[in-house]
Amino acid sequence: MISLVTLVLAANNPFLAEGLQHEKDLDFEKCVQRLKQAATQWKNDADEVREIELHAGLCQFNLGDRKAAMEHFRVALRIELSTELPAYTSPKAVELFMKVKKSLEAQAPPMRDEDLLAEDKPIEKDPPKDAPKNVKLEPPVVTGPSPVVAFLSHRAVPLSLGAISIGAAITGAILGARATTLATEANAARFESDFYRLGADATGSATAATIAWILAGTSAIGAVLTWWLMGETPPAAATP
Repeated sequence: MISLVTLVLAANNPFLAEGLQHEKDLDFEKCVQRLKQAATQWKNDADEVREIELHAGLCQFNLGDRKAAMEHFRVALRIELSTELPAYTSPKAVELFMKVKKSLEAQAPPMRDEDLLAEDKPIEKDPPKDAPKNVKLEPPVVTGPSPVVAFLSHRAVPLSLGAISIGAAITGAILGARATTLATEANAARFESDFYRLGADATGSATAATIAWILAGTSAIGAVLTWWLMGETPPAAATP
């Protein structure tokens, strides 16, 4: 006979409910299968797990597997030692169940939750002899910037002048080419107004190109001089 508590718990787990029905119908093989699903394919609380294990043990017992039945009974009793079998259970099943229960009662009582807390446990053993002592963590020593960063910082001025020189030279070349093109178009113009307009544009581009070339040359000279004046190697990076 299945208890009222078991029926209430089975209402939340369809596998448990079906397993209990198979147990009632004396189909113990299907009972074991469904109770296994009830344990693995459904989220159960402790009471539901206890009922699953209890009835799985009864079905295994009725299949003649006493060892499996004892394991299921043991799990159920570990959850709650006061667990009891349903009424009208076979006397032989009751005998096996009580055997498991007495073996658990003879064991040491389970530890309290507070006894398992690490901070409540006294240190019983000394640390191993090779354990590090007085370990002091220190930040890594900074030895200064990398050689590449130090080199670029030391040569910042000549490198900047060199970049300006290259940019001005490219700009001068573009403007010079444009001045040549405009001059060619002015000479080929059929109208006087186009000739003067294109000629003025060509003159402006040529002037801008000249200025760009002068800037490029001046920057290049400055880059060479500052490179030479700063020496061959940067000063040593300071160490703490």
